[in-house]
Amino acid sequence: MEKRAHVSSGVSLLDKLIDHDPRNTADVHFPLNNQQIVRGLIRDVEALLNTRLSWVKVDNSLPELRQSLLTYGLPDFSSMPFSSKDGQQHLCKIVKDTLLEFEPRFKDVSVSIINDKDDVDRVLRLRISAVSELGQKHHELVLDSEVEPVSLGIKVSETA
Repeated sequence: MEKRAHVSSGVSLLDKLIDHDPRNTADVHFPLNNQQIVRGLIRDVEALLNTRLSWVKVDNSLPELRQSLLTYGLPDFSSMPFSSKDGQQHLCKIVKDTLLEFEPRFKDVSVSIINDKDDVDRVLRLRISAVSELGQKHHELVLDSEVEPVSLGIKVSETA
């Protein structure tokens, strides 16, 4: 994988574009506090993991397309065998690769399966660990996510 240029972590573009108080004409000053930045980061990760790839084939001779909307999100994994260790490890790799490609605020990403399910629980749980720069400090994030068994939607929350 090619080395990425340093990206200033902090407020996402979406946060900068959303006007929570349109009646106030004063400009909002960024960055926000760390808690708000982390909430926005979690929201962005959840949106990324709930977006499915386009079926359009990307021409590998055009490297710019690898980081375009055509390749943004996860592939359709509805037929992936989650009950097998191989299927679970493959999903972890796909999630990790997607985060590394499209979430430049993350470094040192690891994704693993949380094995705390009982025999009737069909929810697959993933733990995402990553380091993000918040201002001048490195912030270690540990996120738990649940893959819904029917819709395959992914819910992401920060581990308490």
